[in-house]
Amino acid sequence: MAKTVKSYLSVWARQSRNWRILSIRALFHRFFQRLTMAYTSIYIRELGANPIQLGVVNSFNQVAGTLISIPVGWLEDRFSLRKIFLIGVGLAQLVTLIYALATDWIMIVPAMVLSAFAMKIGVCLTICDVSLKDEDRGTCKGICDGLFNGPSLLAPTLAAVLITFAGGISVRGIRPLFWIQLIAGTVLFVFVATQLKEIVRPRATRQFRLREGYREVFRRGNALKRFIVFSVVNTVMMNMVTPFTYPFAREIQNANPFILGWMSTAGLVVQIVLAAPFGRIADRIGGRRVIYMTEPLYWMSVLILVFAPAPEFLIISSTLGGFRMIANYVAMTPLRVERVPIDCIGRWRGILGLFGGLVSIPAPIIGGIIWDTVGPHALLLIPLVMSLLIKIPLLSTLPKKRKMLRVPDAKS
Repeated sequence: MAKTVKSYLSVWARQSRNWRILSIRALFHRFFQRLTMAYTSIYIRELGANPIQLGVVNSFNQVAGTLISIPVGWLEDRFSLRKIFLIGVGLAQLVTLIYALATDWIMIVPAMVLSAFAMKIGVCLTICDVSLKDEDRGTCKGICDGLFNGPSLLAPTLAAVLITFAGGISVRGIRPLFWIQLIAGTVLFVFVATQLKEIVRPRATRQFRLREGYREVFRRGNALKRFIVFSVVNTVMMNMVTPFTYPFAREIQNANPFILGWMSTAGLVVQIVLAAPFGRIADRIGGRRVIYMTEPLYWMSVLILVFAPAPEFLIISSTLGGFRMIANYVAMTPLRVERVPIDCIGRWRGILGLFGGLVSIPAPIIGGIIWDTVGPHALLLIPLVMSLLIKIPLLSTLPKKRKMLRVPDAKS
């Protein structure tokens, strides 16, 4: 155990200061985000949205995210990642304010649009991509997304207590969580703005136009089209079901606030305990094999969620579902990054964001329609079938490593 801790500390110490600052920020940011995570869709429902309207609200988020993916990716490869990131974090604060003030579900629509901008502009993933050492990439993701999620274990239970004292699962009971989130987010924004320095990174050595720049990514990358399809399938699976998971637990399986909080906590415990070890495994044997190991556990989690004989079984479902999050955050990172040279990473993320956004726009609406017409149980089972028949077969066709590709010089 001591040797393992020493190993993680060594990995942490040899990374850049900027990455360590962002990791510290992520530690606190996730805690306050998890106060509302299990209740956001329920909050929108309590504001008056039916299942289809809930899907429409989430689709606005995807539309905005799709439109901004390509230009943001281009900007990230050309301009200051620090300034771009801080603009996005500032927008996220405005989103939280709108949630806190909302009196009708229609008011959530502009928040969803701004949230897409905030997530694309203020995401730290590109900074991590260019800051981390290749041999530590999976381990660092495991440390940040796993070990640094530790304090978040307390958030769901705290949220359940606050909601209970504020009036139960209702607009009145959930709203105070957004005010707490807003205050904490403002403090974290000041911290990052004063501590984060300009990111030193390899950049494209020539000034490219938007269209030409994206053509270059496909020319220098490896198996990009195949990976796009794989990523799109994974995105559809998540976006079609995610807005309805907690409403399903609440409305169909009769979960109370504490069950909902423990569901969120259970999956988080798995990430905290196992993300770093699985990240180390991904660095050694590849992200593909980690996905092969964890995907069957996701299948089991879906089956338990759908056929749970009592609400308490939903905690087991979420525990197994935590392995899917490990795969999505830890195993997918090396698979994604190794497809292109590092000076193309911003544009590559923009491409993935575009295609992922295009399929994510209708996904929540389709999910709402399936909920209303075929039934909630069928909605949750469809992604399981997609995983078995499409996602895993596609994964098996991806090349193991990207070919070594040089950065073009100024004359090329």
